[in-house]
Amino acid sequence: MGELTPERLETHHRDWPPRSWYATRRRRRILVGAGAGSAGMIWISAIVCWYLAPSDVAMWTTFALMGAAMVIYVVVWSALVTATRGVVGLADRYLDERQSRERQKIEADARRGTTVVLFALGVVLLAASREDAKVVQVPAAAIVMLMSAVITTHLILPALMAGWQMSDPPPDDDEDDEPGDGGGHDRGGEAPGLASDGQPIEGNTAA
Repeated sequence: MGELTPERLETHHRDWPPRSWYATRRRRRILVGAGAGSAGMIWISAIVCWYLAPSDVAMWTTFALMGAAMVIYVVVWSALVTATRGVVGLADRYLDERQSRERQKIEADARRGTTVVLFALGVVLLAASREDAKVVQVPAAAIVMLMSAVITTHLILPALMAGWQMSDPPPDDDEDDEPGDGGGHDRGGEAPGLASDGQPIEGNTAA
């Protein structure tokens, strides 16, 4: 596909995915949930291989889950690239100072998240191996899928965090002014140039 440039961002992500998919924080977080689910499919595949490999069930389950995960994440990634205006996807040299700071923070959070995932994986592997077993038999397919799950999680976590943390822009000032409010000034229903008793104020009488 080549490197994503600002020009390609504007050209290829202008009409698809629809803006309604990522216009609000709630919808962006739904997208992030779908992206996390795509990574979860690879973890599920690793678990299936752990218990069932080598077998046809493990093989076809792995193919199905990997294919579904790839399709889902491609859609999610495309939406997040557009929603974040390039914080996700663009090369570093195309980012302005604000975007660069955002990416650095997101990547730092993602590294901490990857550390938590690796720690949790280590705990689970220790719990899965029995204390009385001197040798733990692990299918090769399970090892491959576990490595794939860790790498995939590490790669997609920054994009998911960017979408999760992104806030909605503040409302326009024009939206805060009610129609017919005279520019937002409350005169208590009195006409300009009239006193409260309806008599003209000196210097403000009509010609």
